[in-house]
Amino acid sequence: MDTTVKGVVLKTTEYKDNDKLLTILTLEKGKILVKARGVKKSTSKLKAFCQSFCFADFELASSGAGYVLTGVNEIENFYNLTTNIDKFSYAFCVLELVDKICAENQEYISIFIDMLKTLQQMTKDNVDCRLVLCKFILSLLNHEGFNINLNKCSNCKSPLVSDLYFDLNRGDVLCPACKALDSIILEKSVFSALKILSGCDFDRLSTIKLSNGIIEKTLSFLVKNINFKYEIKINSIFL
Repeated sequence: MDTTVKGVVLKTTEYKDNDKLLTILTLEKGKILVKARGVKKSTSKLKAFCQSFCFADFELASSGAGYVLTGVNEIENFYNLTTNIDKFSYAFCVLELVDKICAENQEYISIFIDMLKTLQQMTKDNVDCRLVLCKFILSLLNHEGFNINLNKCSNCKSPLVSDLYFDLNRGDVLCPACKALDSIILEKSVFSALKILSGCDFDRLSTIKLSNGIIEKTLSFLVKNINFKYEIKINSIFL
């Protein structure tokens, strides 16, 4: 049975002489694998749409346990993300995270929506892509049930006012009295940045003014956290 899904191409894989396999996060079916036949030929009408970042309505035909691409109605290709090396690096990291965290054939509606918001914000010149990535990682952790409590010590529930620590195993912010032996120091500047980002919508990220140093430290903290949670390594420029 033919079907149409709205999705974003997360990655492409070479397959046979003229085909590609597309990994697509869709609104309706979650992450799916789609065979794109003949798209490596110069005459293919679908070739231009079988690229990472392509946001489109994908027309699919069922084939065994999978899907075959039969048509594409492009909505947005996020072209300027692919022509700017800095934007591309951060945006590609978003696709990489989604691909590694989302399992096939499970719905991820909230992640799909926030991924789109993230890519759309990264196209803007007045928004720091590093802040957008920080916001996306926070939202991703939240959707996956790893929300960081930034109001009270997760153990004794006392206000977070003095030196702060973070337990990577539990994903919790702790006060000095409750810190574990393997807890890492959470700098107050990073803690403050996390609170600001947590309370800010994607479309308001351009209003956040933080120093380069704080942004880099916040991103490094979040990458370390999500790498630990999922035992993955995302783009090495962030490690």
